[in-house]
Amino acid sequence: MRRVIFSGTSEGKTLCRQLSQAGLSAEVCVATEYGKEVMPELRGITVHTGRMTAPEMTEFLCGAQVVIDATHPYAVEVSKNIRAACAQVSCRYIRLLRPKTQAEGAVHVPSAAAAARYLSETEGAVLLTVGSKELACFTAVKNYQERLWPRVLPAAKSLEICQQLGFPAAHLILMQGPFSEEMNVALIHASDAKWLVTKDTGEAGGLPEKLAAAKRCGCRVLLIDRPQEDGMTPDAVRDLLLGEKPPRFPLFVDLTDKTCVVVGCGAIGAHRAEVLLRYGARVIVVAPEGEAPAGAQHIRRAFEPQDIRGAFLVTAATDNHALNHEIYELCQRERIFISTADDRTACSFFFPAVRTGNGLSVGLVSDGSDHKKTARTAKKIEAILKEEQE
Repeated sequence: MRRVIFSGTSEGKTLCRQLSQAGLSAEVCVATEYGKEVMPELRGITVHTGRMTAPEMTEFLCGAQVVIDATHPYAVEVSKNIRAACAQVSCRYIRLLRPKTQAEGAVHVPSAAAAARYLSETEGAVLLTVGSKELACFTAVKNYQERLWPRVLPAAKSLEICQQLGFPAAHLILMQGPFSEEMNVALIHASDAKWLVTKDTGEAGGLPEKLAAAKRCGCRVLLIDRPQEDGMTPDAVRDLLLGEKPPRFPLFVDLTDKTCVVVGCGAIGAHRAEVLLRYGARVIVVAPEGEAPAGAQHIRRAFEPQDIRGAFLVTAATDNHALNHEIYELCQRERIFISTADDRTACSFFFPAVRTGNGLSVGLVSDGSDHKKTARTAKKIEAILKEEQE
């Protein structure tokens, strides 16, 4: 079967990785060289780079059986062209939809042009986090050169667009994400922003971190709503392409004196660190917050890539989905076992519910569909182990 994935998003990368791990092939299309650079090298995955015209897209899709549109939620014209090309060549089209994020207290507008009109009736500096493609709309804002601070990718094309539109160099923020809550807070303070303009890019696009930072700073949020469209969730697309997955294999290893890194020290991170300590591991917790369990080394700062150096296994348990995924990608490149707390597709091992007693150690994992069932079963196993001891 010829499978084609139009990507450029984290969901597209994840789907490619899942297909590769299952021994399946696919062709992935990305629009830019940057999109190609961030795509990991995967067995069976061929990357095509460059934007296509509608006729070029139709020609390229001849012979394809299924096309997955995993482009950005706001790439309306691209999705329209992909859908039309699929209809031309009688190929099945599936739109992969990124889950939405609740944005309580935000002012909702339907488009970038509507956001610009709304801002013209307000006062105060504005942090624009909508990228460079729609910046032209915001030149309609009164005193835009004084009020607006665009945050765009550090690419020559982005800088050229900003300069052509007359945005002053002192107001340009050329940075590559993912952006943590703290980084968003710092940029809001640096620009003295009273408004933050963003799109509903979901967790993968760092929206929760933006919302949390704005709330901390007393900054209002102007949210450009997504276009309405039908499609499937990432899990549903994966299940459709891969079919029923085999169960997870239980592997028991000796962790004595092996370095295990836990990134994040909330309830999940602290619990995982405590479990690893019980199995003799040398545990390093990297987190600016929380309190690591006794016996673990606690590095009180934000994660840095060198923190995983020399680790036997890593668990990413921060409240930043984008950061957790970044840690997963790092571990994949370094061939380090990694368990990501908030994404079962970004794991090379699965952290089990552990129960011990009477010289036995039991680890329990599910297929990811029912975590409560795992907890209930673990309690039953714990009761059996206690009976054996009596």
